[in-house]
Formats: sequence, structure tokens, C-alpha cells
Amino acid sequence: MTELSNPARSRALLIGAHSFTDPDLEPLPAVARNLDRLAELLRDPSVWGLDAGHLSVLAEPDRDQALGEAGRLADEAEDTLLVYYAGHGFVHDLSNELYLALPRTDPRRLYTALRYQDIRELLLGPQVRARRKVVILDCCWSGLALHGAMSATGLGGLSDIGGTFVLTATSETRTALAPPGETYTAFTGELIGALERGVPEAPPLLTMTTLYRHLHDALVSKGRPTPQQRNGNTAGAIAVARNRHRPSVPGPGPGPEDAVTSAEEPSAEEPSVDPPPVDSPSVEEPPVDPPPVDSPSAEELSDEKPSDEDSSARGSRGRLPGRRRRRTVVMASALVVAALGSLPVALNLIGGDGSDADAKVKSSLTVTIGVSAPLSGDLVSLGRGIWDSADLAVKKANADNVAPGVTFKIRALDDKGDPATGRRNATELVADRSVVGVVGPLNTSVAQAMQKTFHDAHLTQISPSNTAPALTLGDGWPQGTFARPYDTYFRTVANDTAQAPAAARYLYVKSKRRKAFVIDDKQTYGASLAQSFKKAFGEEGGTIVGETHVDAGRRDFSTQVSQAVNAGADVVYYGGEYDEAGPLSKQLHAAKPGVLLAGGDGIFSDTYATVAGDDADGDICVVGGAVPGSLPSAETFIKDYKAAGYRDAYGPYGGYAYDATSALIQAFKSLHVDPSDTVPSATRESLRAAVQNVDFDGVMGKVGFDANGDAVLQAVTVYRLSGGVWKAVQA
Repeated sequence: MTELSNPARSRALLIGAHSFTDPDLEPLPAVARNLDRLAELLRDPSVWGLDAGHLSVLAEPDRDQALGEAGRLADEAEDTLLVYYAGHGFVHDLSNELYLALPRTDPRRLYTALRYQDIRELLLGPQVRARRKVVILDCCWSGLALHGAMSATGLGGLSDIGGTFVLTATSETRTALAPPGETYTAFTGELIGALERGVPEAPPLLTMTTLYRHLHDALVSKGRPTPQQRNGNTAGAIAVARNRHRPSVPGPGPGPEDAVTSAEEPSAEEPSVDPPPVDSPSVEEPPVDPPPVDSPSAEELSDEKPSDEDSSARGSRGRLPGRRRRRTVVMASALVVAALGSLPVALNLIGGDGSDADAKVKSSLTVTIGVSAPLSGDLVSLGRGIWDSADLAVKKANADNVAPGVTFKIRALDDKGDPATGRRNATELVADRSVVGVVGPLNTSVAQAMQKTFHDAHLTQISPSNTAPALTLGDGWPQGTFARPYDTYFRTVANDTAQAPAAARYLYVKSKRRKAFVIDDKQTYGASLAQSFKKAFGEEGGTIVGETHVDAGRRDFSTQVSQAVNAGADVVYYGGEYDEAGPLSKQLHAAKPGVLLAGGDGIFSDTYATVAGDDADGDICVVGGAVPGSLPSAETFIKDYKAAGYRDAYGPYGGYAYDATSALIQAFKSLHVDPSDTVPSATRESLRAAVQNVDFDGVMGKVGFDANGDAVLQAVTVYRLSGGVWKAVQA
């Protein structure tokens, strides 16, 4: 009996690269569409039903991110692991190994690409518990994964691992196609078609054997490159999807589209010739090349000069004879399904076991709210506070049945406080069609990297912490020219136009400071804050005695401290984060006791107080918004947060993250989506318009947005360090 890979115990990773920094690499827009559609189908309960949280999409990753995510999913998968790659492919001149291109790959330096052997070795690791693994490569020269130069030692492919199926779009000497005018790449397009429409006269479950035979016949009949395969033990019987072509079995109980396991006709009943069977347990046998593998197709390489039409259809620059042509950079869509097994049965976009919960699942709609924040590194405490507060808002909404028939869930991604990672997160969240809105990010520079991606997809983001005015007012805001850059961006916290002036006012009026030295970390957040402070401090009557810029991550500020002290500053204003501000404060107070350090909400952290030391008492920072503990409206939030047992404190942005999440939920509720429907893409644009009009009393006060996307409530609080603890001194 063939069974569907258990979705609840499987994981999937889709990797692609469709744009490249190297001018010699053609962009591959079809790859991005491959990722989007495959992700939708794998989550579809009538195909596989993977939970969105168990399906990771990396649209434009770097090498470390790709391998890191593959490793994480390999640690989690117990039944089957799937890894999908799409992009350009290369053959190494010396080792004859297959390499997969990434956005920043230099074809002349293949160590900048993703080495296929690294993927294989990762899947061989002792931590991998997946019973079954499938690798599908849709790329030029992809047959190298089956029997390349390393095959003599058993290192060429994955089929020497029991329970592994390897499927490639081409042989080791042929190119893959991205035909002009077609939505998807040639091989993946046929795969998507099989998942969308099913396979006629095939069993209720599509095994890898069945899929291979179908793809072989379909591609060869069109004169396209012939797919290859190799499998170990009974890997050919791995079922990766339900067959949509077959009608549901009548009668009570779950039908084949709902079952986690189902019988399939014995493989012996299927055609055994043209192509021949592929599920032989022999590991040593060479990869099967069903006839007519020797018949040249229109896309095969030859020694003849290609026509213009041939070159454009292949995405290469022409055909070169012999081995040289194999090293020519050509289009490659590599589908690495590194372990298709027990992916969670996410019926209707949520987890489920496909049995007695069917009636409930079919009558409800699960939608996802994304979160992007630093969940590792120096800013993890702030990022975790945002994530956990959003999670609390979702749990509260579900418990209260805020939107009848709708279940909300959180999908949190680590942006590491890095713009490039944030951009990739934005692409991944956009590709997840269950995501209707995003909370975050923490950092302004990350928000700038994400804004356009979200805007182009009509996906709303609400930050609980970004304060740079340009995010909502445009680059001309210092000159008084306001122009909202992206109407999908909102924030629940006050921007720097309120924050920096409050610091200037407190320092000049309350602390009697007259000379300020200004430092920023060159990041968008820090530079914006510093610029606002200089203007506001001058308007109060103070003097800016000097300014400088440092790289983010600096820990030695001896030069800057000397400059400030020599200039006679009685306050140093730092535009940046607490991980640099702490050491700066310690060194400043050691050099000149009595000089204060001031900053924005980026230094509002217990870590700052610890690193700065005892001499830092008197330092101040300004945080957008009110103090949660002083607001009656926040009492329930604080109580529920503590009761939930989250590891980290909600921090300065927790209440605003809760309100941002609630705004998305309230907006979605107002749309009255049919609970029996899936989430259509049009809902994202509707949600954006609904968010623009939200108006309710939240944890931190009135929640609503002005025409620029700024919070209608521009409250700020000044905090002063006293005895190593930040204490509010002015609201």
C-alpha cells in the first residue's frame, strides 16, 4: 500500500534565484513564478496540504541562508524533506561538479554559488531523521547529480541513500529551458501542470515513479530535454501529492483528497515499457534514460551555430562544441526536493490530520500574519518582544472568535536587523498566499529594503518601532515637502519628528545642556534621528559643537570621545542602537564624568544599562509612545503577556506590536471574507484600504493612521537612567 508522505512530520524548502548582480547572468522571471505557484500547490489540501509554517520559500538567498535553512528543516523533518532550487547552473572546470547560481554569484568564481555536493552532504548528516528524500533538479547539466565525476566513489548522487529519489530535467550534457513567453520554466511547468490538473489514468496518489513517467512523456512529446531519474530501494513509491484528476471516492468518511494515507494500484499494473520502470531497488544500476533519449531534440546542444530563436529560448549565448559548451552559463531551474515526506497536512492552510476534523476545517479559513524582526543577534530581545506580542494578539483574537470562521496564525521570520535579509523575508512572505499582512520590522533600514516588495504585492506592513520620517513622509520631509512613498506602509509608533525634539527640549530645558556633539551609525534610523536632533536642539537655543559618523557594530569610540570632550560638549547625542551606545557611554563617562549620553528608542534596553555601567546614571533616551505600565489600557496586555510565559520581556515595542497585529485583524474582520473560501490575492489590496481606516482603542491608546500612514497618536516618553534602570521622567 502506497501512502501519502505525512505532511505533519515533513518539511519543504523552495529556493530560487531570478535576478543577479553579475551582468553576464540573464534574469529569470519564470523562476520567481515557479516558486510562487509550487508553494501554493504544496499548501493546497487537495494536493498535499502543507502547513505554511513547514514550507519555507527563499526567493533570493545567499549561500549561508540556503544551507542554514536546509539544515534547520532537515533537523525537523521526520518523514520527508523537500528542497527546491531554481536558477542558473554551472559545471566546475576542474572537478566537473554541479553548482547552482545565487543572486550574487560570479560565474568566474564558483565558490560564490551553491555547490550541489554541499546539499547532498547536509542531507547525509546524522541529524537528518527523514525516512524519505527526493531531489529534483531542473537545471542545465543537472544529470551530473546522478552520475557525474564523483559517481565512482558513490558521491555523485543521492540515490546511494536508502529511500531517496533523484529526478533531473536533463542529462549531464544538456541544457534546461525557460521558453520565452511561457509562465514557468519548461520542466517545472510540466510538474506544476501535473499537480494542478492531475495525471489521467493514474492512481489516487502520485508517486515519484508516476510523476517521472508523466513528465518524461509530456516533455519528450514536445521535443524538450528528456528528464532523468535514479532511486534507491523503494523510493519510486514515494507519494508526493494527491491526484487531482481522479474524483473523490463516494460515501461517508474522508475521500482520497482528504486522506493522509490511501491505497494505490500496484506498480505492476502500470505500463512497464516506454518508459521502463524506475522503482528498482538496485542502487548500483545507472540512471534510467527512457527512450527516446538518443533522439536529438530541438534544444539539444550541437556543434552548429544556433539560430537567434534557439538562443533566446534557452537563455544562453549560443552553442559551443565539446566540453566548453557545458561550462557556458545558461538558464537553470534547479528543483531540489531534498526530502518529500511527512509535511504537515495543512488542510485549508492550517494543520490537521485529515480525518474527523474535516468538517471543521472545510468550514473555516486560516490566514497568516507575518512578522519580520531580529530573532537572533544583538537585537534579539527587542525582536522577540515584537514576535511574542503579535503572537499574543493572535491567540486573543482566536480565543474571542473575533472573526467567526477565521483562524489567525503568526509566521515569524528572522531578519537579523539586516536589510538584505529583510528583503528576502519580504519576498518569502509575499510568496506565501496565506499571508495577508506583516508586522515589523524593528529597524528602519530593514523597512526601507522591504517597502517596495510589499507595495508591489499590495501586502500591508505595520511597524511597531520604525521612526525615520522618510518612511511615511518621503525624502523631502526636512524641507517640509511630504510625499508618502508607499501606501502599504504604516506604523503604530511616533516618528522622529516627535522623538528627537522631545530629547532636545528635555536636555536644554530640564538638564540645562547647551553644547551637543552628535554621532550616528550611518544607518537610516540613526542618521535620521541625528538630523532631527540637530535641528531641534538648535531651535531650543543649543549649539552643535561637532558631529561624526561611525560604522554600525563599532565598539571602540576613543577617537569620537576625544573629539567630543575637546569640543567642550556637555552632552553626546547618539543616533543608533544600544549595542554600540552602551560601550560609547562607558568610554565617554570614563573620559569626562558629568557628560550625558542621549539617544532615541534604539538605546532603550536593559543591555545598554548593563554595558554602560554605574557612571551612566543621568543618560536619557526618548521612546515613541507612552509607558505601558502607566496606561490603564495596557493592564490586560501586561497581565496576559506574563501569564503566557514568554521568554523575553515585551520591551518598548511590545504594546505597539500587539496593536499593529490587532489592526490587521480588525481590518480583515471588516472585509467579511467567506470562511469557506481560500485567501484570494485581491484580499491584500482590500486589507490595505481597510487598515487605512481602522479606528479603535488599543493597548497603547487610540489606534488609527493619518494620510501618510503615521500613527494618529504621536506620543513620546523621555526615560532617564537611574541606578541602572530606565525610568520615565516625562510623557
